[in-house]
Amino acid sequence: MHRILMIESAARGVLTVNGQFCGPLEGEGQAFPAAENAEVYIQLSPFSPQTRPLTVAMELEGGAIKRLEPQENAFALLWPDGIIQLELRPVGEGTAEGEQAAQEQAASGALLRYLTLRLAGQGDAARLLLMRPQDEVNLPEYDAVVPLRFAPLAASERFDDRAGLVRREAPNVARVYAALAVTAPAGQGRRLIERVEVMA
Repeated sequence: MHRILMIESAARGVLTVNGQFCGPLEGEGQAFPAAENAEVYIQLSPFSPQTRPLTVAMELEGGAIKRLEPQENAFALLWPDGIIQLELRPVGEGTAEGEQAAQEQAASGALLRYLTLRLAGQGDAARLLLMRPQDEVNLPEYDAVVPLRFAPLAASERFDDRAGLVRREAPNVARVYAALAVTAPAGQGRRLIERVEVMA
């Protein structure tokens, strides 16, 4: 599997990776190839004088993140397609608006709504979203739900809905698992979730 490190930042600035100047880091972030085992040192020099410079150390072992410091300023999400999404949060810049937008985006789609309701502890999620109780699967424990950006290549058939189950591996590191659903029209614009499959 090819691994890609996608570095994003809550603050605009100039990026340096392992001593190499990489230019400005702005909205879309920057992508780099990542080895299975590596040490990566990242420095961000923000444009804003109100934001402090940030240095991050990340150690990869077997494709997983063994160490990511400082925990309060660097957060990683490991996607099933090999992308490591690394978000830098320098002191002085807030991310409340971005987090709110992500939560609003995660509310679309039958499977996403179902998983979000389950995460919120609403026991009637299956009834509200017309999931047949006999087809409900025992999903693994998860901490959040995110939109899944791709259809996994390992999927054996076409699924109607897809979502990402986020499981925290460390205070600032989490992994996304693909949750796929087969759905059927149920009238009035609603869909019945007939089957759910979770893939690593």
